[in-house]
Amino acid sequence: MFGDDDDLFADDDGDAAAALKAKLTAEAKARGEKKLEKGRSMIVFEVKPFEAECDLEKLAQGIKELKHEGIQNWGQEHKLVPIAFGIKKLVISCIVFDVKVGMDDVMDLINEKFEDEIQSIDVQAMSKV
Repeated sequence: MFGDDDDLFADDDGDAAAALKAKLTAEAKARGEKKLEKGRSMIVFEVKPFEAECDLEKLAQGIKELKHEGIQNWGQEHKLVPIAFGIKKLVISCIVFDVKVGMDDVMDLINEKFEDEIQSIDVQAMSKV
């Protein structure tokens, strides 16, 4: 049925296999870069003020006005959550482009602008969008 010269497991097209592998690798890399470029994260921050008398509504509006090329947008709503002794914390969210800005960069941006009013900023949650 099969002749002696029919080798079913022969590696006749080594060049074709290498070219196919190179093509698939290039396509996977391009898809990965495109996915990374579109990568976004939602970050929820807890902003704690120095004093109970701090106007957190004004602070929230000021934070939402901060602009950066890596920040897509700030959440429309924010929350004032009671901590203790009449002190409240501000819970605010934003969506960032992963390649352009990190969560530490956003925290530094807020701290630089409002360092006199803010005691600390913590990340409550972070998730990929």
